[in-house]
Amino acid sequence: MTDEPPRGAHILDAAVRLIAADGLAGLSIRAVAAEAGVSVAQVQYYFGSKDALIEAAFDRAGAEFLSLLEPVFRRPPSPRRLRELIMLWLPLDEQREHRVKVWLAFAGAAASHPALAESSRQNDREVAHWFEQELAGLGVADPAVQAAHLLALIDGLALRCLTLPPRTRATLIKQVLDSHLAVLVPGTMHT
Repeated sequence: MTDEPPRGAHILDAAVRLIAADGLAGLSIRAVAAEAGVSVAQVQYYFGSKDALIEAAFDRAGAEFLSLLEPVFRRPPSPRRLRELIMLWLPLDEQREHRVKVWLAFAGAAASHPALAESSRQNDREVAHWFEQELAGLGVADPAVQAAHLLALIDGLALRCLTLPPRTRATLIKQVLDSHLAVLVPGTMHT
């Protein structure tokens, strides 16, 4: 693996910023070119079509999120680590809110875009597997089912938090997530 950014990374970053701000409806080759400070021809050179740009932006956003998870996964499994992993998903600051909005845009598009749907299913399988392994390592009974429950809770909290004023989100998360984790994994850190 190389530390060099993928070709057209600055264009993909511009696309992801636009998706976070305006959803996929606001995304166009022209808008991405303007946001990235490049010509329309350059965007088309790298991606060919809007669909190809959307798929590449989805992959880019996913890779960026995985890079945030990797340092946490390097630590030994613990209830605290589990909570830290979950908190990376929830929109408690501007960066995480940005990620949730991008995820929602892609999740909505996956319903009618076969290539995105397949990528979304693959990502969902990987995330479910991570949480299943995490819960199994913590001795949770029936980790596959509990991982599915936990992912549904995370999805619901992330969506619900976007409709709340930012200052009230932490309270909701503390009430809902911490009570769930206290039952699921006794000893989970509450912060």
